[in-house]
Amino acid sequence: MDAVITWVDGSDPAHQQKLSKHLSNYDSMPESATATRFADNGEIEYAVMSLVLFAPWVDNIYIVTDQQIPHFYRNLTDQSLLDKIKIIDHQVLFSGYADALPVFNSLSIEALLWNIPDLSDDFIYLNDDMMLIRPVPVSAFRTDEEYVFKGKLRRKSGLKLYSRLKKLWSRSTNRRVSYRGLQEKCADLVGCDNYFLDLPHCPHILNRSALEEFFCVNLHLLRATIGHKFRHPEQVWSVSLFCHKTLSNGLARIDNSFKTLNIKADRYNLKKVQRILCSADAKPESYFLCVQSLDMADAECHDFIASWRAHRLFADSR
Repeated sequence: MDAVITWVDGSDPAHQQKLSKHLSNYDSMPESATATRFADNGEIEYAVMSLVLFAPWVDNIYIVTDQQIPHFYRNLTDQSLLDKIKIIDHQVLFSGYADALPVFNSLSIEALLWNIPDLSDDFIYLNDDMMLIRPVPVSAFRTDEEYVFKGKLRRKSGLKLYSRLKKLWSRSTNRRVSYRGLQEKCADLVGCDNYFLDLPHCPHILNRSALEEFFCVNLHLLRATIGHKFRHPEQVWSVSLFCHKTLSNGLARIDNSFKTLNIKADRYNLKKVQRILCSADAKPESYFLCVQSLDMADAECHDFIASWRAHRLFADSR
């Protein structure tokens, strides 16, 4: 089983020039185009090396990026790592769909992960702000009988009286794409009428063949998703689609035994960050860490997170 990580270095002048060119078509900055969405704080090295150390059953690690190469990769000398880690450019990912390039949002990119050459049928997908923090068994994602998803089943907001009235009364032109809204939309598309699976920010298992089949049958959804440079309400989230479709077919179960520690670095103070990270040792059920917006953390929080992350990963590797 392989792993796929999406990554971008927002400080790259070539990326900034490309981004600026397409932002000029907008009257205001799209929320999904803010700088923190593209910021690189060296997370990709921790995401990759945590897979190497804590998930040795992963065969290949694919880094999906747009004409960029991570700094840590340039400095690798270990041939076994160079053989294991593979850079997949957007030109390769969008083979057959190059007219959609460039894109600047994860929904467009994730919709074509199945197009990676030689990718294993089942694979683990994670963002570059995620890492494993202790040895993770394959059973955290899959058994011989079924897939294992994380999250909670929640009642759709459209079924609640307050939400229905709010929708009727509201005439807002806000085009924001909400995390919940994406998941409810995906549940609708696969026939989940009353509930949706609310997924946490953590690594997920996906299936290449299932995604390819779904989008080939529903080519209009694929085109609607990859056709937007930035996040848009017409897009769908392939991760949520796969999870809902697989659950509805009885091929998966929900199991939250393998938990994720989540830090919103732009909102949490040092005390809260310390409490969350120090709980990693005390809570052996915590297997994953997601640190969002590290670039926006204050200096103390940033340094503490960076130090803890490095110690956790490289101290455990000795």
